[in-house]
Amino acid sequence: MKTDLYDQVRDLLYLEADLLDRQRWDEWLALYVDDCVYWVPAWLSEDELGDDPEMQVNMIYIVGKPGLAARLHRISSGQAYAEMPLSRTSHLVDTVRLLDSDEAVVSASAKWLTLSVDSRMGKQMRGGWYEYELRRVGQGLRIGRKKIVLLEDVIDGAVDIHQI
Repeated sequence: MKTDLYDQVRDLLYLEADLLDRQRWDEWLALYVDDCVYWVPAWLSEDELGDDPEMQVNMIYIVGKPGLAARLHRISSGQAYAEMPLSRTSHLVDTVRLLDSDEAVVSASAKWLTLSVDSRMGKQMRGGWYEYELRRVGQGLRIGRKKIVLLEDVIDGAVDIHQI
């Protein structure tokens, strides 16, 4: 049973990365529940990561699927100046771990690397780890909360949801 759950989690994380790389925004957004949280905390010091998105500075903090949809609209419509032209990406997701699970929620983590390529910035490599709260919905899993820890504390260029 645990292997089946691990396979479901791994496949969801791999699917999410692939949809971002292919810029299939609607399918990517469908992986999230309506009241989702998408959070990229900022580093407060060299060794202290922010832990309160409501009271501390964040790189990205979006609550709710409508917020994600609005961000995707800006990216895909050309209204996000820092993202013109839109970079091409390749996400590598590995070291997927199940941390906890119950009847409603599965906690998981994974390591990631992303290569982004655009004509202005050239190639950029970023990495870190993901922390997920996945909710059981019907026979599958959907993303309820995604925390993206970015190893960099000083950012060159733009960082947006499809690049991390």
